Amino acid sequence: MKIFVNKKAGTSILSLIVLSTIFIMSGVGNCVPNRMTTSMQSGAPASNSIGDIVFDGNCIWVATGDGISRTCDGGQNWEHFLRGKSFSAMCFAYGKIFAEAAYDTEIAGTSYPVGEKLYWTDADDEPVQWYELAPWQMCLVPDLSFSAMLSYDLVAVAYDGDTALWSANWYGGLSRSFDWGENWENILWSDTSYNVADSGTIVDTTIYEDRDSILAFVLENGDYHSRLLYAVVADTSAEPPIVYCGTASGIFAIQDTVWWRSRTNQGLTGNWCVALAVQYLTSGKTIVWAASRAVPDESGQIDAICYSTDNGASWDTLATYIMCWNFAFGCDAAFFACEDGFYTADVREEGDSVVIDDFEEIDIVDSESGFRLPLDEMISACVVGDTVWAGSDFGLAFSPDCGENWKILFTPQSPEWEKTYAFPSPFSPFNHGAMFFVFNNPEQGEVELKIFDFALDEVFSQKNFFYAGTGMMFQWNGRDNDGEYPANGIYHYRIALPDGTKLFGKFALLK
Repeated sequence: MKIFVNKKAGTSILSLIVLSTIFIMSGVGNCVPNRMTTSMQSGAPASNSIGDIVFDGNCIWVATGDGISRTCDGGQNWEHFLRGKSFSAMCFAYGKIFAEAAYDTEIAGTSYPVGEKLYWTDADDEPVQWYELAPWQMCLVPDLSFSAMLSYDLVAVAYDGDTALWSANWYGGLSRSFDWGENWENILWSDTSYNVADSGTIVDTTIYEDRDSILAFVLENGDYHSRLLYAVVADTSAEPPIVYCGTASGIFAIQDTVWWRSRTNQGLTGNWCVALAVQYLTSGKTIVWAASRAVPDESGQIDAICYSTDNGASWDTLATYIMCWNFAFGCDAAFFACEDGFYTADVREEGDSVVIDDFEEIDIVDSESGFRLPLDEMISACVVGDTVWAGSDFGLAFSPDCGENWKILFTPQSPEWEKTYAFPSPFSPFNHGAMFFVFNNPEQGEVELKIFDFALDEVFSQKNFFYAGTGMMFQWNGRDNDGEYPANGIYHYRIALPDGTKLFGKFALLK
């Protein structure tokens, strides 16, 4: 079983979806106390695989591949909860933290993401006590003909004294709860939404857990793409608030009992929306950001970062051929966690116009160690004051000065003594940016790394001073001693330690 950590695991699934897509409409959760899961403090998150990052007004919470981690002192010390679980969604909702636990499972040779439970806690509780819920829209339904129901995004919205928790569910559709997750209802758009972009009236429909009635509903209504949700976000400056949800069939917006939909004919570059965010400007205006993807087998669509300044009536494009998973705002800028890097753009108002420019990639390098965060696996972003947080599959980074200087929190898994390993392999200097050679060092001193090609000719060498300890690392940018990129192939390496021990390993290079 492969642990499911982030939204990227779902990107290969859309092309596999057939008529067996099911839409479960009713859900009641069991609210039972779970164990207290606080661990001893450490200096980094519980895992290097980072998912959503949220701020509760005092502490930063990070979803990881090995539980949820929290820091209340700016990243110096971390507490860990729900160890052994991975998460597909997390949000802070009016004093509470909600997080959807999920995992990958393999069925008939195909990997599927599966929702496990929805967990919540009061953010201010000490010690932290977790509770669990089991909504059908977010959890595995083992007796049906699919196995991929889970929440990919969560958001809370206040309505005149009531608070609704909204969930974007893969296979499970758009659902909301007015009692903090105890009971859920699903929101359906009218039948005309399948073919036209005209606004319509929301229909609340309950379908019971009987398999035949669920299949009948899907076959009767069709357009299962609009039931595959990846993102949900709310513009709380509107009255009443506008809820936007990203589907595999465009972006649906809901305000009170009226909905409307955005697709490529409104300016989106692709009808598959995998991330959404709302940016609030000082004038009171808002920008809705969308990560737009091309739907497989639909021509004329491309991946891009799109944005709207008129509540989704029309869309503009900031950057094309780029796939993003998360947005964050602050420091008079927007930040983008994308598949191939971490980006920023300046956002400002000039008169009645909103100007967005200077889109560029940020090179995240630890200011003290020189460690460079590989930028091909950026997953999440969060901005608190002048501090920018960036999450990736290789660790967590934060900058206290709007992205000028960085601290990287990365803990390599220590090999067995007198062993070494290299990652990623296969390594692409163009896609990964850096490769790492991990080893244990028995005594401080000079350590030498040498890389050889298949003919055992030296390709690269480097010497660094290391203190004694486990999980030491060399970092290599993929260039040889002459500054060129070597040819594709199998490479060997040798690490010579201060005590005379020599460690050997190999890796694949595929540009």
